[in-house]
Amino acid sequence: MPDTRKQLLMDLGLETLADTLLELAGHNEQVNDKINSLTSAEKVNIKRYRQKLAGLRKSNRYISLELSSSFADQLERMLLDLQTWVTDPSTGLDLVAEFIETDDVVFEICDDSDGTVGQVYLSTARNLFFQYASLCQDKEKVATLFIRLATKDDYGARSSLMKDLPETLGEPVLSLVLKKIQALEATEKEAKNKKSYTWMLESITSQQREAQLFAAALQGKQVELPVPRMFAAARAFLKKQDAESALAWIQRIPEDHVSYGYEIEEILKEIYIMQGDRESLVALQYKRFRFFRTLERFEELLLATGQEKRDEILANEWAHISQSSSFDDDDAQFLSEIGMIDELEVYIFARVETLNKGSYYTVPKIAAVLAKHGRYLAASLLYRSLLDCMMERAYAKSYHHGVDYLNALDTFAPLIKDWRSYPTHNSYKVNLLLENKRKTSFWNQYRISKG
Repeated sequence: MPDTRKQLLMDLGLETLADTLLELAGHNEQVNDKINSLTSAEKVNIKRYRQKLAGLRKSNRYISLELSSSFADQLERMLLDLQTWVTDPSTGLDLVAEFIETDDVVFEICDDSDGTVGQVYLSTARNLFFQYASLCQDKEKVATLFIRLATKDDYGARSSLMKDLPETLGEPVLSLVLKKIQALEATEKEAKNKKSYTWMLESITSQQREAQLFAAALQGKQVELPVPRMFAAARAFLKKQDAESALAWIQRIPEDHVSYGYEIEEILKEIYIMQGDRESLVALQYKRFRFFRTLERFEELLLATGQEKRDEILANEWAHISQSSSFDDDDAQFLSEIGMIDELEVYIFARVETLNKGSYYTVPKIAAVLAKHGRYLAASLLYRSLLDCMMERAYAKSYHHGVDYLNALDTFAPLIKDWRSYPTHNSYKVNLLLENKRKTSFWNQYRISKG
């Protein structure tokens, strides 16, 4: 549904909106900063930006891992604001370079174990630098700044600057960079720096050769390319509606490159659609679905086969799933998502003893679906399996989940008329207490949950 709030806000009038924003600015620094940015001249915004950079350089406040994500957002907003209000490429280039050069301070005060902050430097800052570089007429400046940044990468936050240089810098600037680095290498006395210059030269010349080969490949010439460039060639031909050439490049990728399996399948899907090759498309989608049965992949398969094949495919898949003697989380979740509740119940009764004991994310969802459809015994067996495993591991931090499972078992018990050969809830609960009576933390939480 379309969001109607924009029109509703406009109907309030400018004065009301302005008063509301100013009120919010008094309580939220981010809103206050945005208003200042929108209402200030470019020179003022640049001054404020440099003040923030100076604050970063002087900061000794430790940023814990828990705070690193919000810190990364703060850095990201600085760059996005810069992109918004700095239109002069030369100025923008200087300001992005100044940002990148804060990495030595930032990674000393920040726990970036998850790489969130690093990604701001490796992606956002890097892309903005090359965006301004491509627009800057002073090629000498671009080359000098690039070398200044790329030759000092103590924290690995600038490594992305050295990637795809023929495309990002362009050959005229790259040739200038090459000459400058050659001169630096020739006069450098310190072994470490000389080695760094040598590596940069080798990387640049290698990228130039690779770019030339890639250009030749796009002209239809038979050349050898590294695997990532093969993908790029296939995508380039797809963009030109040349499915045959795209397919030829995909077929040249060695089969042992299993890490690229998903990318290959995505490109093949586009190729088959473009060629109108329904048979190959169906085979591909069936292969993807069989490898990992999910509702999303099933729907993609139906788009290729037609909805009329739905029941036939599900019958075949149930036959395949039934052949396995052990419980598979993904297959059980697929049966749950697709609405095959009868089959899911049968599946669980036959395999609950082989349940993956670490399935704390998937299995509770399946149990909830079973309970929703009144299959309380099957749901109870899943919850029992999870609870038994949790008590066996005695992981106290997870006890609150176990309490939830036991409360669910309490709720389901009166609704179960036939326990088959399984212990009743009272028998199970008595045995649970006898085997885990020393786990007082769990039982205290359970009693509190009962009020």
